[in-house]
Parts: sequence; C-alpha cells; structure tokens
Amino acid sequence: MNRRAIENLSTEILLRYYDNDVSMFLEYLDDHVLWYGPAERQFLRGKDAMVAAWASENNPLTFTIGNLKTELISPGPSLCIVIMLFYVVTHYPSGNDLMLNQRIALTWYERTVTDGQGRRSGQPRILLCDITNPHPQSMDDRIYPVHSEHVFTGFTTAPSTGERLHFHGYGNTEYYLLSSSVMWGDSCANGQRCLLHLTDGTTAEITMSVRDVVAAHPKLFLRCHSSHFINPKFVKSLRRFTVTMTDGSELPIPEKTYTAFKRDLNAFA
Repeated sequence: MNRRAIENLSTEILLRYYDNDVSMFLEYLDDHVLWYGPAERQFLRGKDAMVAAWASENNPLTFTIGNLKTELISPGPSLCIVIMLFYVVTHYPSGNDLMLNQRIALTWYERTVTDGQGRRSGQPRILLCDITNPHPQSMDDRIYPVHSEHVFTGFTTAPSTGERLHFHGYGNTEYYLLSSSVMWGDSCANGQRCLLHLTDGTTAEITMSVRDVVAAHPKLFLRCHSSHFINPKFVKSLRRFTVTMTDGSELPIPEKTYTAFKRDLNAFA
C-alpha cells in the first residue's frame, strides 16, 4: 500500500465531497464499511446503506474548506489511517454561515479484488469513516444539517477566498491552506524551514525556506527581509524599517531595501 498516495487520495475525496460530489467517496468504500457522523448518533453500516442514504439526500448547501492538515498513521503494511483536520463553513440558503473545526479519520485497508476477467489485485478501500466532533442532530436530517435554525448560533466569518496552497509540513504533515489564511512567515531551523502564521492564530511549520515560498507564489507574498515574508492583504501600517501586520506583529525591513519594499508593497495587486 502506497501510503503517500492514500493520503493524497483522501484529500481529493474530501475536497470533492465538500463540492457536493460524493461519487469518488462512495467508489472507494468497502462493502462492510462503517460510517459515523457528521451528526450525533448517525451511524451507517455497509456500502449499500451509505449509497442509499446519499441517494435519498436532497442537499441545498454549499461549503468552504480551509486550513486542511493531514496526518498519517500506519499500523501495518496493509492498513493505514488518514486524519484530516480543517475548518468547514456551511453556507445555508437563508444566508446564514456556520463554521466548524472538523476532524475526520479514514481507515484504509488493502482489499484483494477480483475483476471481470478473474484477475486478482490489491485495491485500497475505506473500512471506517469517523467524524470525531459531530454536531447536534435534527430529527429530519439524513446526512447534512439542512435546517440552519437547529445549529445556527451566530454569524461566523472565515477566509473563504484565495488560491489553495499545498505545503509539506515538518514531521510528515501535509497542509492545504487558503492563501487568504496565511498572514506572514518567518524562517526557522537555520533557514531550512518556514513557520507560517495563520489567521486562526495557529502556525504551520513547512519544509520550504522563506525564499522558496515567495519564489513559488510571487503574486501572493512579498519578502520584506531575508528571514520574513508577508501577505500584503494583512499589512496594517508601514514606517521606516518596520512593517506592522494586522495581528500586531512587527517585522523588520533592512534599511538598504526599505525604499524598494515600499514601492513593491504599494504596487502589489
């Protein structure tokens, strides 16, 4: 079992799922799969039951996914668990938005499958889908909480636009971030890695240098120092040799490059 391929496959399934395309998710289910969530006490056993549940679902909702982080656990050669942590904003027809920090664990197993010509091969299948922080369930919810009055507790804002960025994290973690959630970054590990500072107050340590991040995304980020870059959307103020970000962080600008940085910042799209 190619564990990295399974991790990437899990991510693709999740992103399609929240684009209201569940076909790929259903395709990889094992015949004896177990499914928990996303509402309390929701439980389905077997692929047939899950296919029937989604076929009967009339989902008028749209979703925004952000700050997706994956972690991989591999207890054996034919078994692995992919844990995905992210926020999801549910957009209701009423105009209400609800943001939840979500955790989903997919347990994968390599199942021996026989095709129509009698050939046997190992194919990855999902044995368990566990949503570990379910929301309260309305009596008439099948899969999704379609009635916002049952779950809505107040308007919640979250970054919902921008390019989706994929970074390899330190310690075999993968990050899938919206560009609008990255405020600034600074160098760490003697310049070999970079620490991203995100709008939700958390950080993500990635295996790229500050220089490499800016070189890969020149239309999104601007380097203000050899050890720092910024997202211009989050600049609060600029004075000689210091740029202040909206989170209060003050980042240095070398005297020799201040004029050029100011020009580039003013011209930034």
